[in-house]
Amino acid sequence: MWLLFAGASAVLSAAAAIVQKNILFRLSPLEFSFDVSVMILVLSCALGVYAGMPMLPANVVLLIAGKSVLGAAAFLLVMTSLGRNQISTALPLLGLTPAAAALLSVPALGESLGVWEGAALVLMLAGTFLIEIRPSGFVSSRQNGFYTHAPIIGALLLFAISSVVDKKLVAGMKIDPSVVLVYQHVVYCAVFGLMIAVRTRTYHMVRMPSADAVATDRPGVFILLRRNLIGLALVAVLTLAYRFAQLEAAKDAPIALVLAVKRTSILFASLYGGRFFSDDRLGLKLAGAVLIVGAGFLILRFGV
Repeated sequence: MWLLFAGASAVLSAAAAIVQKNILFRLSPLEFSFDVSVMILVLSCALGVYAGMPMLPANVVLLIAGKSVLGAAAFLLVMTSLGRNQISTALPLLGLTPAAAALLSVPALGESLGVWEGAALVLMLAGTFLIEIRPSGFVSSRQNGFYTHAPIIGALLLFAISSVVDKKLVAGMKIDPSVVLVYQHVVYCAVFGLMIAVRTRTYHMVRMPSADAVATDRPGVFILLRRNLIGLALVAVLTLAYRFAQLEAAKDAPIALVLAVKRTSILFASLYGGRFFSDDRLGLKLAGAVLIVGAGFLILRFGV
């Protein structure tokens, strides 16, 4: 069952990424992150997720809150990179998350890596290299290369830490995944809401052509939420579903394996998103994505 949950998480995550990219043409990453977090909370209330929520010990609440702050920062970084870059270029670096999580799991959770798992992680790196390479090799300009992917590299590290804590919560402490998600989404709203509250007029002036444009053309975040309601609702449904599926999978399998399967979303998002948004060098990127997916299945074949 964990494999089915992890596979479902991959498909849902890819679909969410494509919709997110489309909305990010109209919203800034911070506005999008806040609006979709509000939408997820509204959806959770509508589904009755909060009914009968158990009271958790203070140390567990603090652990969930801490990992949720990291997850919120990682989500915002991914949205920042997705807004700046082509979808088939921005997402592949997330394929390194299983490698980072597996390494972190060794000291944090007592898990171990075999030869085949190590070989598979190397293949993931090779696949990412293939996706990022240009005809002239790696370039160091501001428009190309890893320089533009600093946000997603930071997200990679934060997601790895957050995923290890997820494993401890749902498998070690036996906390129900739905409970973790509820607390997590509350923290997400608080973090993004606070960031928007402290964002200054100067920040807007940097992003907009003039002060007049800020005053007359820039609607508030809740107006933007209303204008993009259908897309945000779809992202909320997909996000809630893939996070729940990932946590369910993490109950019964090493977190590196769960993430290896989930990151097959790279293949789906690169193929369908790349075609939808007319990304360049799509064939080469798909070849790298296939290599990463193959490495994930190599982990599954020899790691369980």
